[in-house]
Amino acid sequence: MTEAAPALAHAPEAPAWRAANPAKAAVERWYLLFTPVWSAVMGLLMVTGAAQAWTDLPLMALGVALAAGAVLPPILWRADRSVPWWRSTAARCGLAVTLFAHGLNYTQTPFFFDVLHMHYGFQATWVIDRNPYFLYLVSTAYFATYFALCTATWRLLRAQRSAALRAGAWVIAPLAMALLETVLNANPFMASLFCYDDLPFMLWFGTLAYGMAFVFVLPAWVALDEDPARPAATWQPVVWTLAALYADLVALDLLQAHVAPWFTTVVPDAPGLRDFGTGCLVPPT
Repeated sequence: MTEAAPALAHAPEAPAWRAANPAKAAVERWYLLFTPVWSAVMGLLMVTGAAQAWTDLPLMALGVALAAGAVLPPILWRADRSVPWWRSTAARCGLAVTLFAHGLNYTQTPFFFDVLHMHYGFQATWVIDRNPYFLYLVSTAYFATYFALCTATWRLLRAQRSAALRAGAWVIAPLAMALLETVLNANPFMASLFCYDDLPFMLWFGTLAYGMAFVFVLPAWVALDEDPARPAATWQPVVWTLAALYADLVALDLLQAHVAPWFTTVVPDAPGLRDFGTGCLVPPT
């Protein structure tokens, strides 16, 4: 008679970077799976210059499609289907990401124009303070990826024995995300749509200024439904995100008034959008 194989004493442990809450882990998994999609779409449009000919309607359609593609599928196919969709972890994560993308576009883009000397070449007239609104929506897809990468990196670093790595968990991933976005976006292939007058200055000063916002918001992203036994209330991601945005706005004002003038020329109300001939932006051919 054949003896039955002994049962495993313990189930394999989940990776240190994965959320303990299955619902949150599922959301982050989708955000990462969608990353190659929005990256390929934006890369193709920017590098080929196809977006040069697009005006408000196609640009807005692009923004809506990418934002919806990032936020809606985790809600529709959520792991915690026993609760209404508006009380799900996916809905709270999507709300936090969408609100932060909109808030940061509103507060940081003027700083990027005036202090970091950024230029946009998009043919857009639907703008908020010189910033095309479709970029608010596109940023929602970007920030969904950053949400997943920053929280996963935070968990991984917090699980290390090194005290320095555990302490650095709050800043390493946010600053790395900011630097990576700058390096990937500011390249000569997109000089007619997006550029910085002083790329080296942007790489160090801009990375610190941009990454600071993610340092402020990371505690909110980490706390959001991290413990499945203690789900957040709907108002909590809103309040946490607004608090991070306010802290970042105060820090940006201090940088612009007291630090940036030591390193660059601050240009209040710089045009920023389609200002060909005044900076690095190359006229389209």
